Amino acid sequence: MRLAAIDRMTPSMPDFSATTIAIEQVPARRTTAVLLAALIGCAAVLLSPFYMIATAALADQAVRDAVATRPVAAAQILVGLAFWLVLFGFPIYRLLDTLSRRRSIAIADGRVTVIDRMFGTDRVFSAPLSDFAGVAPYLRATLSGVRHELILVHPDRERSVTIAMAPRLLQSEVDQAVAALGLRELPPQILRRLPVASA
Repeated sequence: MRLAAIDRMTPSMPDFSATTIAIEQVPARRTTAVLLAALIGCAAVLLSPFYMIATAALADQAVRDAVATRPVAAAQILVGLAFWLVLFGFPIYRLLDTLSRRRSIAIADGRVTVIDRMFGTDRVFSAPLSDFAGVAPYLRATLSGVRHELILVHPDRERSVTIAMAPRLLQSEVDQAVAALGLRELPPQILRRLPVASA
């Protein structure tokens, strides 16, 4: 799950001194649902001419004859339909994927385990805490305002994990997390410089 996609986190500020830290994260479902509804509405409006052509072709022999005598025109219509299906299909798939996602994070016994649930399947990532480069405080601007996050930074940016989220993070809270996890504090800019590993 992308770090920016997280909307709610329970607990938002875990007790890092506990022997087991368990965190649940969910994406911005309300915003995603509104975007999905708007996108489906736009797709329906823009794809309706193709529906009208298809119903006319099925109902009228003259249209079928015109399509049969002009295969290039029929191919252009099919290419146009394929273009619009890809243009709308991929974002609709991504939004549906976001609506179905949920992430569980467990930090225990020097190990970080992340379970991403999407479309009813689980994808598990587990690594020793020593594989992580450190902890970075991060300020994220969203549509609902500014929030402070604490990111457990992995050398592969896709495996970095948000471990705290609050309207305001104090330096003492960052220091407590760093000491409890046994990692160093990193500057926020490190998140932009990390490479994305190829799958």
